[in-house]
Amino acid sequence: MIVTDAVSGYLSGLRPAPDEVLSEMEAQAMVEQIPIVMPDTGALLHVLALASAARRVIEVGTAIGVSTLYLARALPEGGTVVSFEIDEARHAAARDYLGRAGVLARADLRLQDAREGLAQLSGTFEMAFVDGVKSQYGDYFDALLPLLAPGAVLAVDNVLMSGTVAEGRSDGHWSDEQIATARAFNERLLGDGRLTGTVTPIGDGVLVAVRR
Repeated sequence: MIVTDAVSGYLSGLRPAPDEVLSEMEAQAMVEQIPIVMPDTGALLHVLALASAARRVIEVGTAIGVSTLYLARALPEGGTVVSFEIDEARHAAARDYLGRAGVLARADLRLQDAREGLAQLSGTFEMAFVDGVKSQYGDYFDALLPLLAPGAVLAVDNVLMSGTVAEGRSDGHWSDEQIATARAFNERLLGDGRLTGTVTPIGDGVLVAVRR
C-alpha cells in the first residue's frame, strides 16, 4: 500500500459507482488478473485530459481498455486516443468494451509494439499515458517526447511499484532489477530540463509532467 488503509477507504467511498461497462471491465480484470489502472488513477487521467484540453492522446498499454475509456470520455468530438497493445485477446476485448461504451470512434486501437508504433506517428499530441512493459519505459519516453506539443501532459503509471521504489527493495512481486530501473527512470524524467513534473502517490504511483 502506498497510502494508509484509512485514506484508501475514504477515497473509495468518494468514488461514484462505475457504469455497467466499466464495472464489467473491472470484474474481468479481477478474475483474469489483468493489470488495469486503479479507479483513482483513471479519474486522474480523465481530469488531466480535460485540463489539458487534449484532442490527440497517446496511450502505451491498452490492456482491455479501462484507461482508454477514462481518456476517451474526456475528449471532445473528433478527439482520438491512439493506443498500443501487443496481446490480441486484450486488444479485441478493449474494442468490444469501448464500442459498447460508445467511444470507439475516439479510440485508434493498434495491435502493435508501441516502440514500433510510436516511430510511425506524426504531428503533435496534447497528452500521453504510459502503462506498458516496465523495462521499456525509457524506450517509450525517447519515442514519445518529440511527439508532445509544448504544454502537453505526460502521465506514467506504476512508478512507485507498491511502495518498493521508495524502499529500494523487492516485495516478492516487483524484482530488485525492476525497482532499480524504476528509480533510475523517475530520476531521469524529473531531472530532464524539457519537462516539469512530480510523482504522485495515486494508485500505484503516477508520474505527471508537462512538456516545456
